[in-house]
Amino acid sequence: MKVKGVTFDEVRAKALNTPEAQAAYEEAKREAMLFDLLQEMKNQAGINSKQLAERMGVTPPAVTRLEKNPTKASIATLDRYAAACGSHLKISF
Repeated sequence: MKVKGVTFDEVRAKALNTPEAQAAYEEAKREAMLFDLLQEMKNQAGINSKQLAERMGVTPPAVTRLEKNPTKASIATLDRYAAACGSHLKISF
């Protein structure tokens, strides 16, 4: 019996065939992209989470919560994160 391979795009199309599933996928994608950007900023600044927390005036667990759930953060918080990394926040649509 020969098994037909299935591409990732085919699996994704079947899995995301409802508006709810598509919305959840897009939200997860945005969260992953924002997480990557935050990590890149911190790495380029050459600082760890404790140092970042000190610069932001928050606790290290607060930085961890922000990094784990960045789409729930306010623009002001993201701006403070960027400033603590020696960067700036730029929002575009």
